Amino acid sequence: MWDNFVDFIKEYDLSRVMELIRSIDWHAVITNPIFIGLALGFLGFTIYKKRLKLLVITLSLIAFVFLVQMVTPQGGEYVPKEKIFMFIGGGIGLAVLNLYLFFFHD
Repeated sequence: MWDNFVDFIKEYDLSRVMELIRSIDWHAVITNPIFIGLALGFLGFTIYKKRLKLLVITLSLIAFVFLVQMVTPQGGEYVPKEKIFMFIGGGIGLAVLNLYLFFFHD
């Protein structure tokens, strides 16, 4: 089992994961009927069961993927400091929002 984990880490290093995130075609994902059905089912389930924290964490993960996709440059290019600050600010904003909703908001 450990060897499988090590092979996975070797194959999917950080640059490969970033390239995979950058290559997502969001228009194709959003217009896919299977995705629409699953998203509506998940949304209905979370609202019906009043599991809004699950909905918030899911939307935060999606927002983080968008943030990573927007900030990361194409392979090996220089990252401008404005994008670094945008990533740090967006990450802190998402973290603060989630911490507030999970621990302080009743």
